[in-house]
Amino acid sequence: MDTLKHFSSNDLGKEAADAGGFATRAPADAAHCPPSGNTGGKFHTEIDPISGESFIICTNGNGKPQIFFIPQPVEGVNPYSAITDYFNCTFRFDSEDLLPALFQNLFIVLGDKFAPAVNRERGLHGYKKSFRLGDSSALFAYGGQSGTAFLSLPGEACSLVADWHIVVRYLRDTWHANITRWDGAVDDFAGVHTVDMAVELYQSGTFNAGGNKPSCNQNGNWIEPDGKGRTFYVGKRKNGKMLRIYEKGMQLGGLWHPWVRWEVELHNTDRIIPWEVLTESGRYFVGSYPKALSWVQEPMTRIKTIKRQTQIGYDHLVESAATAYGKLFNVMLDVEGSAESVLKILQRDGTPRRLQHPFVDKQSEFLDAKNDLDE
Repeated sequence: MDTLKHFSSNDLGKEAADAGGFATRAPADAAHCPPSGNTGGKFHTEIDPISGESFIICTNGNGKPQIFFIPQPVEGVNPYSAITDYFNCTFRFDSEDLLPALFQNLFIVLGDKFAPAVNRERGLHGYKKSFRLGDSSALFAYGGQSGTAFLSLPGEACSLVADWHIVVRYLRDTWHANITRWDGAVDDFAGVHTVDMAVELYQSGTFNAGGNKPSCNQNGNWIEPDGKGRTFYVGKRKNGKMLRIYEKGMQLGGLWHPWVRWEVELHNTDRIIPWEVLTESGRYFVGSYPKALSWVQEPMTRIKTIKRQTQIGYDHLVESAATAYGKLFNVMLDVEGSAESVLKILQRDGTPRRLQHPFVDKQSEFLDAKNDLDE
């Protein structure tokens, strides 16, 4: 497969990188793509008296009766109390000649883990060409779709971004990009705020907005919980806003593990997603359902989340190996005469897929043999 050269920030000069300068700016016609928040209409703020949700309503100024909702943050909330766990954006891009410079700049902005760009030899979401960016799980696509490009950073890729402020400056200010999806996540490792609590909040009307009760849905065994995890959904993705609460520790294989994740998913369906969701994630996360999420305040760190995830995966694999092959090991010890001989027969190069993560270079640095993550 074709690859594009991996450029580091040294290729453009440290001063240019530090100053936010890039090798090639957006084409002149990119200015025709309006920045988010600029629809040419009139703005006014609404606050739902039931949910407490605050948003700006903008009536489009082109004569069409269309309303755009612009999520608003909740002041006083720790901006770092949520993490960005999914990010998609689009921008004007109709010149293939700019592709090498665009990748060069993305590697500077996003980091070395996103290089090189590898041609996937197929399209993506209606775009004619697509690329995988390094080992990050990030994808870039262009070609067709009214001369636009698409950049997608799933959760694994988001964990590799060192500074979202730089990402915002490049995509928003250079390419006038628009966010099409943003997921904010809060991890409750102790499981204090459970899926059952979410159901109670829903039944009490805490999630209601504009006098309307959002839809809900469930996955998993709710009749007789089995320790394999349950999920509760509030709202629908197609409507532009959805809250997902699930027992993540159990999902990862930790039987009855307490870890619960709360995720807000926003789409640009009748919505303009502000770029500040990337730099003030906690405030916008709570702002999506202020009354229901008022408990969110503790700072979130991506490293802590990855460490927990890796540990649960490790413990699950060890337990599975003990169950499946523990008795065989007893026989092998008797036959081979030592643990070293058994290890020599069984050991293989590489790392189990479940324990692989582009953020983790050495798994042992993220694992605790005693399974005490708080030490």
